[in-house]
Amino acid sequence: MIVQDPIQVIVWDCLNNYEYDNAIFLAERLHAEVASEETAFLLGTCYYRAGRVNEAHHLLQTISLTLPQSRFLLAKCAIELKSYKDAEVILGTNMDIVASEFGEQAPYALQLLAKIYNITERRNKAADAHRKALSLNPFMWKSFAQLCNMGEKVEPHQVFHHSNTDFSFGVSTLVNLVSNSENISFVNSNIPNNTSLNTNVTPNNMSSKTPMIMSTSITPEPQAPVKRMHSVFSGMAPIPFSPSFGMLPMDESPVLYTPTLTDSNEQKALPKIVNSLRAQMGQLKDAVFSPAPRCTLGPAPRRSSRLFSNNNSSYSVKENNKSPSRKFVAPKSPSRKSKQRTAKNIKSNPVETNERAKSIETVTPAITPKNSNAVALLNLLKELGEAYKALSFLDCKNAIKLFQEIPSKQLASPWVQTMIARAHYELAQYEMAAKVFAEIRKQHPNRTEGMDIYSTCLWHLQREAQLSALAQELVELDRNDSIAWLAAGNCFSLHKERETALKFFKRAVQINPDAAYAHALLGHEYAAAEETDKALASFRTAVSIDPRNYVAWFGIATVYARQERWKASEVHIRRALAIHPHSGVLRCQLGVAQAALGKMDRALATLERAVALDTENPLCRFHRASVLLRAGRPDDAIDDLSHLKNIAPRESLVYYLLGKAYNKIGNPHMALMHFSWATDLDPKGTGGHIKEGFDPSKQEDTPERAT
Repeated sequence: MIVQDPIQVIVWDCLNNYEYDNAIFLAERLHAEVASEETAFLLGTCYYRAGRVNEAHHLLQTISLTLPQSRFLLAKCAIELKSYKDAEVILGTNMDIVASEFGEQAPYALQLLAKIYNITERRNKAADAHRKALSLNPFMWKSFAQLCNMGEKVEPHQVFHHSNTDFSFGVSTLVNLVSNSENISFVNSNIPNNTSLNTNVTPNNMSSKTPMIMSTSITPEPQAPVKRMHSVFSGMAPIPFSPSFGMLPMDESPVLYTPTLTDSNEQKALPKIVNSLRAQMGQLKDAVFSPAPRCTLGPAPRRSSRLFSNNNSSYSVKENNKSPSRKFVAPKSPSRKSKQRTAKNIKSNPVETNERAKSIETVTPAITPKNSNAVALLNLLKELGEAYKALSFLDCKNAIKLFQEIPSKQLASPWVQTMIARAHYELAQYEMAAKVFAEIRKQHPNRTEGMDIYSTCLWHLQREAQLSALAQELVELDRNDSIAWLAAGNCFSLHKERETALKFFKRAVQINPDAAYAHALLGHEYAAAEETDKALASFRTAVSIDPRNYVAWFGIATVYARQERWKASEVHIRRALAIHPHSGVLRCQLGVAQAALGKMDRALATLERAVALDTENPLCRFHRASVLLRAGRPDDAIDDLSHLKNIAPRESLVYYLLGKAYNKIGNPHMALMHFSWATDLDPKGTGGHIKEGFDPSKQEDTPERAT
C-alpha cells in the first residue's frame, strides 16, 4: 500500500479550489513543523497565488535553493518586484543550460528570460529566448505573439509543427510503468467523491494503538518492496516529523511510499496519459490512470494532475486472468498476504506481464499524431498564427481575410473579433472597427481587452455620447485597469478638457507603466496642450517600451513639424512608415515634411500614394491640394478642394485655400466669396489669412500657416 503526506494534499486541494487563506494557514503550519525547501516552495506558491509576492520572494530568498521549481518561482517573484538582475542570476544566462536544468518548465523559464532581456533592451537575446521556448514547446503562443510584436520573421508552419514522435502522450511510458510496477491503479470513475483520502483508513480498521506516521520523506523505507514511482523532488533528506505531528491511527503500519526526482519526467507525463486515454479509448472512458497519490510540488497543478490527489487513489489493480474483456472494477484494498502473493506472481509469471503490456499496446494505435487533439490544436494555431503575423506587420487587409477563414466557432470568439476590429482600426476604417467592437461589448460586457482601441475609434468618429458611456462603464467595472482610464482620457480629450484628460492619461500610465499605447496617448494630449517637452518625453518613453509603436514615432514627427524642424520630422516619420507602410496618414505627414523642405516632386508623389492608400481620408487630399497650390498648379488644387468642400462643408481652411486658388487663376469674385465663407465659419482663425490672400507679397506663403 502507498501512502502520501495528507497535509500537502489538503494544501493543494485548497489551492485548486481557490481557498488561498486556508492554504496559506496550513502551509505555514507544515513549514513551521518541517522547515525544508520542499515545504518552503509549497508555502511560497500559496503566497504567490494569493498575490503576496513580497512574502513569497522573501521566503525563498532566505534559503538555499536547489530545486528548479523553487528557482522558477523565486525568479517570477523577482521580476514582478522589478529585480531583473536578481531574476537573471537565478535563472541563468545560458539558454541550453536553462533548458536542461528546468526540464518541462524550461519553456516558461525561457519566457521569463525573454521578458528580462526585453525590459533591459537586449531584444536580440529576447527573440532567441522566445525561439528556444517555442522549439521546446510549440504551444507557447505567447512567445510566438511576442516575436511577431517585436517584428521578428517567424513562420507559423515551422513553429506549430508536429512529427511522428512529438506527441506520443506518454504511451511508451504507460506500457513500461504498467509492465513493471504494481503501484499503478485504474480507479473507477463511478466511485463516490466523498470517500476518504486513503480508502484503507476507515472507522472499522482504525485503531488508536498503532499510529501511521505521515512522512514526506523522499527516499523509500529499506523494507519497502514496491517499485519507485516518479516525483519532482530528489536529493533531499527525509523530513523529520515530530511524533505528535501528522499522525493518524491505523491497525497496521503501511509501507511508506516516497518517490525520487530521477524519473520525474515520466510522472509529469502521466497527466497527458490520462487525457489521451480518456479521449481515444472508449473502454477507458470512465477510468482514470492514477499512480499512488503523491502530491508533487511541481508546477501549478492542472486539472489532470488533481487526479493524483483525489479520493480513492490508493486502490490497486484487481487482475482476472480469465476475463478477456479486462474490465476495471473498484477493488478492495489487499491485505499484507495478498500483496506478498501478488509480488510473487509478478516475479514468477513473466508471461502475464508481457500479456499486460500487449493488451495496452492493442488499444494504443489510435493515439497517433494525425488524429490527436494536440495536432488539431497545432493546425488551429497555424491558421491563427498566419493571421496574427499579418496583423503584427500591419498587413491588415490580409489579416482580416485570414481571420475570417478560420472555423466559425473560433471566428465568433471575442479574441478573434478583437483582432479583426483592430485591423479595421489600423486601416483607419473607424466606422467598421467601432461596429465590431460594439458587438463584442454587447456579447462580453465585462471584457476590457481592446477597449482602449475602441475608445480611440469613437474619438475619431466624434461620438461623444458613446465614448462617455464606454468610459463610465469601464471605470465602474475596474478602477485599477489602465484601459478604463485611457477611455476616460479620450472622452475628456474629445470634449477639449485638456487638464482632466491629462489627469486620466497619467493615471493609466501610473497603473501600467509598461503600456506603450498609454504613453503615446499621453504624449498626444501634451502636444495638443502645446507642452512639447512633456509630449516628447512621453513619446520617447513609449518607443523605449515598444520600438514598433508607430503612433509614438508619428507623435514625435508632428511635434518637430510644429517646431518647423522639418528634417527631424522627416526622419521620425520615416521610422513610423517603416513599421506601418500601408498608412495613408503617415505618408501624408511625410509629404508635408518633404514639401516644407522644398522637395516638391517627392512631396507630390508621396501625397499621391497617400491618397491612393486612403481615398476617404480628407486630410490627405487637403495636403495634396496645398502642395499643388504651392507648386503652381491651382486648377488641380481646385479639383481636390471642391471634393473636400462636399466632404467637409464646415471646414474653414478648405474655403480659405479655395479662395487662394481662385485668386491665383485670376477670379477675384470667387476668391472673395470663399474668403467670406471662411470668415463666417471661423472668424478668429481665418480673419488674418484673408488679408494674405490679397497681399501680393504673401501669395507664396505656405498654407500650413493656416494650421
